[in-house]
Amino acid sequence: MPRRSARLVAPAVAALLPAAAAAQAPGTPRDSATRRIEPVVVTGTRAAATVGGAGAVVVRPDSLPIPTQPAPLLEQVLRQTPFVLVRQNSRGEVELSVRGSDSRQASLLLDGLPLTLGWDHRTDASLIPATGVRRVTLVRGLSSLLTGPNALGGVIAVELNAADADGARRPDLTLGTGIDQFSARVLTAAGGAPVALGSGTLTFRGGATYRQRDGFALSRDGGAGEGTTGGVGDPGDVRDAALRTNTDLRQTDGFAAVRWDGASGAYLGGTVTAYDARRGVAPELHVRAPRFWRYPESSRRLGVLSAGTGDLATPFGRGRVDASVGAYQGDLEIESFTNRTYSTVASRELGDERTASGRVTAAHSLPGDGQLRVGGTLADVRYDETLDAQLPASVASRYRQRLSSLGAELEFPLLSRVLVSGGVVRDAAETPETGGKASLGELSRWGWRVGTTAAVVDQLRLHASASRRARFPALRELYSGALNRFDPNPTLRPESLLGFEAGATVVGDAAARAGLTLQTVAFHHRLDDAVVRVTLPNRLFRRVNRDQIRSTGVELLAGWTPASLRGVSFTGDLLAQKVRLYDETLPAGQPNERRPEHQPQLRGSFDVGVPLGLGVRGSALARYTGRQFCQHPDLGRQVALGAQTVGDAALSRAWSLAPAGRGARLLRALRATLAMDNVTDATVYDQCGLPQPGRTVRFGLELR
Repeated sequence: MPRRSARLVAPAVAALLPAAAAAQAPGTPRDSATRRIEPVVVTGTRAAATVGGAGAVVVRPDSLPIPTQPAPLLEQVLRQTPFVLVRQNSRGEVELSVRGSDSRQASLLLDGLPLTLGWDHRTDASLIPATGVRRVTLVRGLSSLLTGPNALGGVIAVELNAADADGARRPDLTLGTGIDQFSARVLTAAGGAPVALGSGTLTFRGGATYRQRDGFALSRDGGAGEGTTGGVGDPGDVRDAALRTNTDLRQTDGFAAVRWDGASGAYLGGTVTAYDARRGVAPELHVRAPRFWRYPESSRRLGVLSAGTGDLATPFGRGRVDASVGAYQGDLEIESFTNRTYSTVASRELGDERTASGRVTAAHSLPGDGQLRVGGTLADVRYDETLDAQLPASVASRYRQRLSSLGAELEFPLLSRVLVSGGVVRDAAETPETGGKASLGELSRWGWRVGTTAAVVDQLRLHASASRRARFPALRELYSGALNRFDPNPTLRPESLLGFEAGATVVGDAAARAGLTLQTVAFHHRLDDAVVRVTLPNRLFRRVNRDQIRSTGVELLAGWTPASLRGVSFTGDLLAQKVRLYDETLPAGQPNERRPEHQPQLRGSFDVGVPLGLGVRGSALARYTGRQFCQHPDLGRQVALGAQTVGDAALSRAWSLAPAGRGARLLRALRATLAMDNVTDATVYDQCGLPQPGRTVRFGLELR
């Protein structure tokens, strides 16, 4: 089945980010980029673009190189996204990292509202459902200061209830199911329908998914390989020796959305999403006393309201205002067991999180084809933590954090092919409730950025940017002991990132006709007061501020769909970086430079898609991760994790169910996919002692 094309216009990509506008609609005031620089049009499943002088990649979950099971989790989508490092940690959470950053420095947005402002300032991608998600945009640098506080190392924008980028207004319905050789299964249904209402359109969308697995496949050696350092491998689950210990999952999720789009560009929308999950946490293989944890409850409910005025005439020109408010509640229960049989509970932790946030952005035209954008974000995070919850005397500790951000940006064209922008922002945080521990009080930091995009010739666009911004420590970093795994450190200082990038993107009709996508970006980041973890003599971890982490690297993204080879496509990406931590607090004579944890210097992937005849399409993907390091709690030092490669392959075929000339109808096509993940059954680690699943064969069906 030929891949779907992604026609991308740079201002439309920017519209996915709340810095430009929260959930754009037709009628958005055209900014200088629209007037002065021709649209970027590229073709591919992982398309390159530029946003505000920063490199970006746009991915459609239904058009990945290797088709996932229907309604994938966000983790599965991002593992096939260039330049984002996806890693499962020892708590069973999936962390995201961009350009040598920590996972708390990347901002994850759902329809313009940040999900990463909470107890931990990050979101577990292994639980975020992609049911109904239309598009995911990864901006690697800081494209704008208006994305809210604590956005340093990139922005991942997930589009669920935004206006259709192509203006389509048609009913749709998707039904899907999938299974693997261990009887893991998924069932999903999602759809929507537009209804004419006055001069506008009212669109309803909704969906639900059920997932179940008994565990992940063990790789061929059970996980006892390089990087385990003292581990003996995984003997398998007590119920099934072919499965990784304690990796089962039961999850149900759903969403409902309604959106009204007026002819003038005004809109009003509401979205409700929720999930409920029960799962195990794989124990580490390289330590004497790993976590034996289970999550008997992990749930979240999120509601978002958004509205925009569309393009309006004012006494001073043209402008618009967009606003969104949201609230979510999450419940978490962790059970810690005495051994790998998971029969005796040693301790229990309960977490109750409530976060309310809101943002307002406004844009207005200026003389000389310029534009002024302002934006503000407020977030209030409350968390009740109960440790040793099985004891009658256990009492919840209450924590609270307020975060705010207020910024302004200017954008002006120079001549006819150059666009420059710049702005300032003030971020602030305070911790009025700290569970009886020391408070950081009120903190604030100023940030700035400048950027430029230049269409040197019709086929080549150059971009560059520089920025500085701070990140405030999360409540969990400051105060949580994680069931006696961490020693809290309420004296952590904010981090501050100084970033530079410059790049080039091949664009234009000539590149589109040649089926070519090409982008190269060079970057340098300097993170001051970096928060890292160290091992104490009692084997507990502690987060501390180190002097500096420096990241320097190059990103390459290329795609080619030659017209002479009908249906054949090639895509590749490569990240080469040098990441170093410099600690000036060490005694004289000791080396002050070392490798940070979980930061490989080389990562890349290559995929190829080929039509095989009889309507069958074959695809293969290889992913390479270079040598990296991790902190070993038993040894009190870093150990190396060797370079590793994993390959996936798939066959897919589509059948049309709508005879020609019968008009529009739902369920017009059936697609079947047979895939094999980790073809060679290699032992591939996310981090020391935590291997990815072994060889897995899966089959999926989708009706659209």
